[in-house]
Amino acid sequence: MKGGQFFNNVPRNVTILAIGVTVVLGIFHLIPLLILVWIVALAYIIIYQYKSSKSTGANFVCLDCATIHQQNSCPKCGSKLKKLYSKTNNYGV
Repeated sequence: MKGGQFFNNVPRNVTILAIGVTVVLGIFHLIPLLILVWIVALAYIIIYQYKSSKSTGANFVCLDCATIHQQNSCPKCGSKLKKLYSKTNNYGV
């Protein structure tokens, strides 16, 4: 289960890809393209986060490690102790 979590983390994967492209472009001193890569990567991450928060249903917060998730058990520590989570604090945490 922990191995599959690595590929599901889109913001981290985009950041790793942008770092790799930065190194390659930095070797050839292509600074304008390097800046463009980071602008596109950050825009993609922001759009992804905005769309994923709109399309998701109920979130839970793990009572052991305070990770917000939607699974039955916490993806970080595996605990099944959870509480409903709301950004507006109408219910849950």
